[in-house]
Amino acid sequence: MKIIIKLVVRVLIIAVVVAALYAANLFLKPISKMKASFAQSSAATPINMDGEDFRDLNRNGSLDPYEDYRIATADRVEDLLSQMTLDEKVGQMFHPPVLIEPDPLFRVFLEAMNAGTAIEELITHKSLTHFNFYGGASPANIAKRLNELQQIAERTRLGIPLSISSDPVHEVPRGGGIASFTLDGVSKWPSQLGFAAGRDASMLETFGDIAAAEYRAMGFTTALHPMSDMATEPRWARNFGTFGSNAELSAEMTVAYMKGFQGDRLSNQSVMTMVKHFPGGGPQLDGLDPHLKSGESQVYPGNNFDYHLAPFIAAIENDMRVVMPYYGIPTGQTDEDVAMAFNRYILTDLLRDQLGFEGVVCTDWGVITGRIWGVEPLTVEERYLKSIEAGVDQYGGESEPEYIVDLVNQGVISEARIDESVRRILKNKFDLGLFEEPFVDETAVKEAVNLPQHVALGMTAQRNAVVLLDNGSSALPLAAETRIFVDGLEPSVAAQYGTVVDTPEQADVVLLFLNTVFNGNQPAGTDSTFDQMMATRFPDTNLAFSDEILAKAASYSDVSQLVTLVDLNRPAVLTELKGMSGALVGTFGVSDEAMLDVVFGRHNPVGKLPFELPSSMAEVAAQLEDVPDDTANPLFPFGWGLSYSGIGTQ
Repeated sequence: MKIIIKLVVRVLIIAVVVAALYAANLFLKPISKMKASFAQSSAATPINMDGEDFRDLNRNGSLDPYEDYRIATADRVEDLLSQMTLDEKVGQMFHPPVLIEPDPLFRVFLEAMNAGTAIEELITHKSLTHFNFYGGASPANIAKRLNELQQIAERTRLGIPLSISSDPVHEVPRGGGIASFTLDGVSKWPSQLGFAAGRDASMLETFGDIAAAEYRAMGFTTALHPMSDMATEPRWARNFGTFGSNAELSAEMTVAYMKGFQGDRLSNQSVMTMVKHFPGGGPQLDGLDPHLKSGESQVYPGNNFDYHLAPFIAAIENDMRVVMPYYGIPTGQTDEDVAMAFNRYILTDLLRDQLGFEGVVCTDWGVITGRIWGVEPLTVEERYLKSIEAGVDQYGGESEPEYIVDLVNQGVISEARIDESVRRILKNKFDLGLFEEPFVDETAVKEAVNLPQHVALGMTAQRNAVVLLDNGSSALPLAAETRIFVDGLEPSVAAQYGTVVDTPEQADVVLLFLNTVFNGNQPAGTDSTFDQMMATRFPDTNLAFSDEILAKAASYSDVSQLVTLVDLNRPAVLTELKGMSGALVGTFGVSDEAMLDVVFGRHNPVGKLPFELPSSMAEVAAQLEDVPDDTANPLFPFGWGLSYSGIGTQ
């Protein structure tokens, strides 16, 4: 009871603090928007030159090189850079959130972070031109709001267009996890692990092409994905966003993903991919995630650091334009144990000098004001200085360029160093065609997203992400109209396949679906309100299902044939469930329809495990964080997957 009371008190304190911050923002935000409105000039006027139309972005009545799309990108960058003030340059180095109809709790959370500064003011007064979408708006409403913000950007002194990024939004409602979402109104696909299970690089490239078209229709031009981390530590909560444990497979899938989104080269049809998290965020100590202080350490007990680089090397060789390092500290791997964003060996000596990367390094979100592992004693100014000296070009989730401006004015950082970063950033804006057409056609959004043929392809990819793990009792496939009791699946959907009954006792087969294993929360490691809230989103390191779930499964098995379906966006210990199930199915962020198509034999399973499944937590504890698939006696090995004999696929 005391524990429950403490938890309730903690939640109440968090709610009161956040609500107070939000209330203050409600007062400050209208003032912020008024300041922004006073700073606006007129819209860009058209210029006709040699029979072609151009946008006079700085409204000087002449065609500047940066406004002329016939000129080479490098020359356009230099012309624009020469016209920019220090404030305008540094503004390019920040990449905070933009909220469009977020859920209430998320709105409170993020607006409290913004301290009452409206997006409009960030554009007009701080010269920010990169924003990360958060929210649950319809595609049409997203397009409308982003066009409004592009209009504000067009009226700034140089008319530099906005670059809008997004985390993954194409997953089914139960799919994904941290920093991966489902957005109503776009086509639905499996998780990254699902694509790895499907083993079809061409399908993944097709997804990228379709997702990019849907992104561009809404106004997004940067994808904060793929995750090319290696899933070598089964307890790590973010395995869901990877391509699994095999470096060769992950490299192949990373390249296909990039090619789908970017095309053969960046253009006005592309979405630029921000590959993450260099140099691979998988080998977390005990599987604890570095979003939280408790998980700050990345470790390499198997001396396997280079294994995690393979997908990033492939990405560099295939026109990776932006890369995101993770929050963790590469413990014992460099000359100082500081997080990736502050680690010169990782970002300069390794990434740039050894691997030849020439693009933008954008930090993960909040490394200056929140996730400051290894540099806690430094002031905010000192963190900016250390990260820039390490090789950072842009700051995710931050919105205070004045710190860097002051460092330059004090002579601590040279303006030439700022120019290096801004050149890289502007190059991508030009190559994406944003200076020619930053706006989207709001009337055409519905005709560009969620098209029937794309929905159908997404369903095929989902079916291919289903892995038949065990069919020892030949329970599957089920015959049509089998009497089924469903737990965890939508009865109305299941009724399209079999006869749904009201009790397990009435059923021929019980279909039990279990969501990704999540027992308790990872400890925050600090007392901050932010971290306490963040901790609720991360599971602890226990991959075994609770006694309550196992007891329920056993009760079903006692009265009927049990078929267990488990979402494996995080590996789970399935030993007990295998023993009580007539068939065992693994899924990776797919719909009920995709699962039932396999269960009822409408689709022959082709999926293969993208990582091994351990047989016990004792074996998980004995494996090495940086080594793939190294438990002593896995229940199912990497690449495992059965099919039905004599049944075709659709």
